[in-house]
Amino acid sequence: MTIFQQAPEDTFVEQEISVEELKEEVKDSIPPATAKAIKRHNDMIVKINVLEERIDVLSPFELSKLEFFYNKLEREAWKIAGYFKSQYQFYYGRASTERGNSYVYERDVNKRNINDSNYASRKVEGANLEHSGIYEGYFVTWRGIAQSYAGMQNTLKDMIKAVKVEGGEQS
Repeated sequence: MTIFQQAPEDTFVEQEISVEELKEEVKDSIPPATAKAIKRHNDMIVKINVLEERIDVLSPFELSKLEFFYNKLEREAWKIAGYFKSQYQFYYGRASTERGNSYVYERDVNKRNINDSNYASRKVEGANLEHSGIYEGYFVTWRGIAQSYAGMQNTLKDMIKAVKVEGGEQS
């Protein structure tokens, strides 16, 4: 697509999140509180998309309502980001712990030399770091999503101010 072509209509439509796809991706179960936050997030997305279809004709009240929805959406996104951060830190810490335990086991029980024990323990650490990395990626993503919702709230405040400056009235 060149810069002169128009983007498809649904390009800027907020997307819902599938808990089942997420479970598959992180290879773990999603706790009920996080699944609930994702459901609330998806419910708010639907409400936002309905209002944004008419973005050019929204009254100041409706713009404020949209800002309110983005505020709620931001809170849900931070809850989801918090879950991913806790899991990221859990698996990152677990990697170090299991590496240490594996090293001791290899030395004491399997009677391996230092180099072999170190190599074996790194393999255990790597498996946990891979898992941690998945969660870290989702944490960074959700942190960015939450921050973008905060940015949208500021944009809506500016739009409300612009309506007032242009002499717009609430319908």
